[in-house]
Amino acid sequence: MSRIRETFASLKRGGRGGFIPFITAGDPDIATTELLLIELAAAGADIIELGVPFSDPVADGEVIQRASERALRNG
Repeated sequence: MSRIRETFASLKRGGRGGFIPFITAGDPDIATTELLLIELAAAGADIIELGVPFSDPVADGEVIQRASERALRNG
């Protein structure tokens, strides 16, 4: 069983919802992304969804589109 499936199964057994934040990799920069991952895990994130910036994120909402643009612009 994958770690994600195990996490969802554990949450279900415990009768609780999960804390699953989303961040865009590289927004605003790689160093901040690394710090955010560490802090989110320390804050109890059950799963962290890490978005990969894309040059044409038309399927995403405006907030994620802007995050992708910043990440790509900053390398």
